[in-house]
Amino acid sequence: MTIASDNGQGDPTLVLMHFFGSSHHEWEAVLPLLDQRYRVITLDMPGFGRASDVAGFDVASMTRHVEQCVDDAGLDNVILVGHSFSGRIAMTVAADRPAWLHALILIAPSPPGPQSIAEEEHRFQLDFDFSEAQARQFIDGASEVSLAPTLYQQAVEDAINANPSAWRAWPTTTHAEDWRETVGKLPYPAWVLVGDRDPSLAPETQRSEVMPHLPQGKLEVFPGYGHLLPMEMPETLAERLNAIAAEIR
Repeated sequence: MTIASDNGQGDPTLVLMHFFGSSHHEWEAVLPLLDQRYRVITLDMPGFGRASDVAGFDVASMTRHVEQCVDDAGLDNVILVGHSFSGRIAMTVAADRPAWLHALILIAPSPPGPQSIAEEEHRFQLDFDFSEAQARQFIDGASEVSLAPTLYQQAVEDAINANPSAWRAWPTTTHAEDWRETVGKLPYPAWVLVGDRDPSLAPETQRSEVMPHLPQGKLEVFPGYGHLLPMEMPETLAERLNAIAAEIR
């Protein structure tokens, strides 16, 4: 089981998942701001963070990984929070209708269908050499505002330490998997949060490729922010997570 942290108590439980190339560390500035009335768990995806040695980098394997972690922890009344590539995984988990799932919060999620990646970004991902210079370029390219120094350095280290096979899987095959039919229309309350300057998964992408799968979904756009909302705007994001948890409770 690759649960990295477990804090607070009570219902609901927020299960936080990270963006591609990151780890549970992306939530470090958000966690202290979350209401202790709720249990909050951070989860590392296969190939990243404490799950760097866990195999299975396709969508089906990552879906099973998340479900197994939640099942093993005996969780109930879960709000699944997915960021970027793990946002797609949150939707494929939801498609299985687990009894413990009650709502989704998707932060700049990858769509269920094949994700369009700009040619330059795609080539960068394919040729990534795990150097500090390229890790900095990766983080700089995803964020619109300056990150706190400790968060920035941890994000760089997470990218450097990613499992190369997990990294290569995304730009090679996983981004192109098509789960639209499986996901269909999900019968859950859902919130999609995205920065208006997101360079990869902009509000337009969310409206056209994600929201049709979420008939109970609400799209919220945050002006002036990029792709890394948990690190770019931790206070605002924590406020939204607390409010949503209170609404679901």
